[in-house]
Amino acid sequence: MSLRFATEPTASRRLLGRQDPQDLLDRRMPWIMGGMALWALLILLRLLWLQGVEHKRYQAKADQQHTTIVPVPPIRGELRDRRGEPLAISIKVESLFVDPRVFYPDYKPGRGDERQWGNPDRKAASDMAAKLAPILEQTRAQVLEKLLRKKTFVYLERHLPPMKVAAIRALDLEGIEFQPESQRFYPRGSLAAQILGFTNIDGIGQLGIEQTYDKQLSGLKGELIAPRDAHGKLLILQENYSQVPVNGASLQLSLDASIQHIVEDALEEGMRISRPKTAYAVVVDPQTGEILAIAGTPTFDPNHILPKKFRNRTESELTAGERDELHRELERQKAARKVHPIEDVYEPGSTMKIFTASIALEERKVHLGERIDCMGGRWLYSPKVPAITDTHHHGVLTFEEILWQSSNVGAAKMGVRLDPAVHYQYLRKFGFGDPTGLNFPGESPGRMIAPDRWSVPTQYTFSYGYGLNTTPLQILMAGCALANGGKLMQPILVQRIYNDKGLLLKEFKPTVRGQVLSEETANLMKETLKGVLTQGTGKRAKLDNGVEAFGKTGTSRKLIDGKYDPRRHFASFMGFFPADKPQYGVLVMLDDPAGDTTGGDVAAPLFKRIGDGILRFRETSPDPDREADLKLSLRDWPVSETDEAAVHVERGKVPDLKGLSLKAAIHRVVLVGGNPKIEAAPGETATRVIGQSPEAGAPLESGTVVKIKAGNP
Repeated sequence: MSLRFATEPTASRRLLGRQDPQDLLDRRMPWIMGGMALWALLILLRLLWLQGVEHKRYQAKADQQHTTIVPVPPIRGELRDRRGEPLAISIKVESLFVDPRVFYPDYKPGRGDERQWGNPDRKAASDMAAKLAPILEQTRAQVLEKLLRKKTFVYLERHLPPMKVAAIRALDLEGIEFQPESQRFYPRGSLAAQILGFTNIDGIGQLGIEQTYDKQLSGLKGELIAPRDAHGKLLILQENYSQVPVNGASLQLSLDASIQHIVEDALEEGMRISRPKTAYAVVVDPQTGEILAIAGTPTFDPNHILPKKFRNRTESELTAGERDELHRELERQKAARKVHPIEDVYEPGSTMKIFTASIALEERKVHLGERIDCMGGRWLYSPKVPAITDTHHHGVLTFEEILWQSSNVGAAKMGVRLDPAVHYQYLRKFGFGDPTGLNFPGESPGRMIAPDRWSVPTQYTFSYGYGLNTTPLQILMAGCALANGGKLMQPILVQRIYNDKGLLLKEFKPTVRGQVLSEETANLMKETLKGVLTQGTGKRAKLDNGVEAFGKTGTSRKLIDGKYDPRRHFASFMGFFPADKPQYGVLVMLDDPAGDTTGGDVAAPLFKRIGDGILRFRETSPDPDREADLKLSLRDWPVSETDEAAVHVERGKVPDLKGLSLKAAIHRVVLVGGNPKIEAAPGETATRVIGQSPEAGAPLESGTVVKIKAGNP
């Protein structure tokens, strides 16, 4: 019997402990897809965060690696005199800089302290420092320190002369670059230096007009984005401005360079003859208040603020002897930079008598020809105070003679006829005790006490110039009121301001601060004061060729340790010409001249020298009121398309300048590393070079002064 087993189809069975693969897939697929979607969402959000919120930060990091921001200073505006002669210009130079990151191979960008510099390639930096140091005239250690400084932009030296630029370019070094800049230059050297001022290495005004009008002159700085090429070399392209610079405005001053030259020459003569501590002078137009010249001694050359040996060196690098020398030089320059006519105050002495007399005349307290007893030159008006004395034993003098002979007694007797409050108010109207309105740094308002604080002698001493303090400019502006019909004018130093395209931005017109005296009284005083030069103490001020002038001498003792020293004094002369309608008002002052001298002895001759020089200048000069063409700018070099200065000069030798325009001559001297200094005779219209020193072809070291004699052949 056989057995048979029947077989039946059976369903698939799940293995013990394991799920079916399809079930497993079905169950896990939503989680896998969800995870992938979440991951994709996170990536998308991160991209949005990087491209949106963090875009600027990462872009900045990339820019730091591939570009450098190079500052571009604007061209500073020019200073010109009333005839358009350049007094301060900006010339094109180049400065050497480095991006030290080229010496840090492991540098990683970041913000501020987050930057990781790593270790520098000191050998490469040392090799470059060794090559640059002799050319830059710095020590190897000084250059190396700058190359490895942990900054993205470091100047190695500013305002390099062309010879140094050429020598460095010839080395063909990678990692250093030149940046075009402008350097302040004063073509007339020390002429009007105290009033013009100067700028520091960054082009910021440090003194005088350069400081007062720094905002207008400096313009607005710009920035260039300089990309790097494959070798890390910066590509400075003018079109890559992130901020375009705006050049500064130019100022046309009221100063006349020729008159300034006349005044400075006269002061040098006064220093030589009289040996004062200082000497200074101001020339103004009494009708407008415009300052035509203002000068003092000693002075300085703004082109060379410090001797060469102290440049690019810190004080710690100097020897003890050099430090002492530097401190002495800084003290000397501090004294030389002072604008004495504006900053100094003094007791004016006898020049104040003309104001006492004019006030008494205006108030009808005295009349022309009136005879006044001057008491033999000594008046004891009160037993409690010292007597008023004269240098001569004058008896009875007329009103006019009191001024001609400068009698203290006579002036005091006129002054005390005035009510103290009236006397005080007139002196305030003349401008004493207040700034002149010049808007100049360091100007002193002077000092004048009110009547309620006057002691017994105050009004007496006020009458002949003691007991109050004034600046030379204040007393000259007050004197101008006698010359222009009784008006107190505000002094003017800047006539016009132009933008860098030559368009007029602002004009400063004459301003009358107040009517001090009637025109009648002013004219009577003019006639009276003519006698000071013909019959009185100012005979040595009389001008040549019959030109009439009027004025007053002044001699005031200096207060030393609370006592007046009879051997030390200020000597001054204030005068105006031509007398019929004065166009020039001049004040000359000598501080502590040697010997027992007076204003008539030492200051009056200097007034004559200045006045005669101005009159000779007027005879040969063109119209002084013609408007200067400020569109012609020395900064727009090359001079012209036909000027070949850039290729026809030989370094190390003085170029041939004869016959060139002043503009071309200055350009050529600067190109060979020289320091041009223009010399022109007063009264000449200087347009061409008629002579030079040293002669063409002479050896020329960097910084050597090349004198350019200018004229109009």
